[in-house]
Amino acid sequence: MKKFDISELVVSKLVDVYSYTLEEDTEAKALTEHSVLILKRRGQSFYTVSGKRYVADPNHIVYFPAGTSYELSVDRVGECTILEFDVLNGDISECREFFIGNESDILTTAKNMLHYWNLRGPAYGSKCLSELYSLLTQISTIESYADSLVGKYGFIHKSVKYIEKNYNKQDLYTPMLAKMSGIGETYYRNIFQAVFGVPPTKYIQQYRVEKAKKLLVDSAGSVEEIALAVGFANSSYFCKVFKTTTGLTPSEFAEKGRWLG
Repeated sequence: MKKFDISELVVSKLVDVYSYTLEEDTEAKALTEHSVLILKRRGQSFYTVSGKRYVADPNHIVYFPAGTSYELSVDRVGECTILEFDVLNGDISECREFFIGNESDILTTAKNMLHYWNLRGPAYGSKCLSELYSLLTQISTIESYADSLVGKYGFIHKSVKYIEKNYNKQDLYTPMLAKMSGIGETYYRNIFQAVFGVPPTKYIQQYRVEKAKKLLVDSAGSVEEIALAVGFANSSYFCKVFKTTTGLTPSEFAEKGRWLG
């Protein structure tokens, strides 16, 4: 099946552009009469369609085709901008959540559309339609870039640098690293696996083992001291991970390294 590309939507009519703020814990059920894009400058809302949940927040845009039945729940209060429009290629009926990484240009485009629509100045319809196509193109471009390894690494770059600087801390957990990157835990794991070929937990273990190798050869510290120095909670777990990774125990590696040196 061909991958859905939002830039391929052919808009026949821009129906409405509006903004609202719902109270926290608001819940509702509704059916979309037109295709919609849901953007939030702040706050967070969840939309459930046929058991699948979509999130709208400053990092995520939600698209629903016309005729989508959904349940809404507001997790955190924040202004929500809705763009309603009709499309000629109505056979594209896929609901999507797009990660935009708090891309300011997209939020600015939506803000411009809301301004033009409310002002109702000369040619406001054409201006809004132009902005809508610009927004669809921006979303598509970000998604295409995100699909590349370079783009994927961009999402997790901050957390990888944090690991490299704080590998000796024991509280390096995937949920924390995902939150640091501004993305969901599952998405974070998938990106990490795609970029490095291993999940984040294993990457951290391997990074700590590499640091331990140098200490085993160059320092006079005990196995217990080195295990703690590189972030392992105890020496027994350190020895297990070390042997799994290198094929040698820490003591065997230290002896071999000193002999080769």
